[in-house]
Amino acid sequence: MAALTLGLAEAKNNFSKVTAEVNRTGRPVTVLKNNKPWVVIQPASAASNIVDVAVDFMDEYSSVFSELAK
Repeated sequence: MAALTLGLAEAKNNFSKVTAEVNRTGRPVTVLKNNKPWVVIQPASAASNIVDVAVDFMDEYSSVFSELAK
């Protein structure tokens, strides 16, 4: 199965359609910025455990959140 990729402007301009297609097919889409992979949009169900994903995110960016809370 080929990977789906979109440029940032196309993803932004068609965000609702892109997310609906990702949800419908279950296939993630890689968004490119300056022709380099930037972010991946994937269905939430693709995460093994959404709580684990959230905890990992919070742990990884805890210093950023602390700085923003000041």
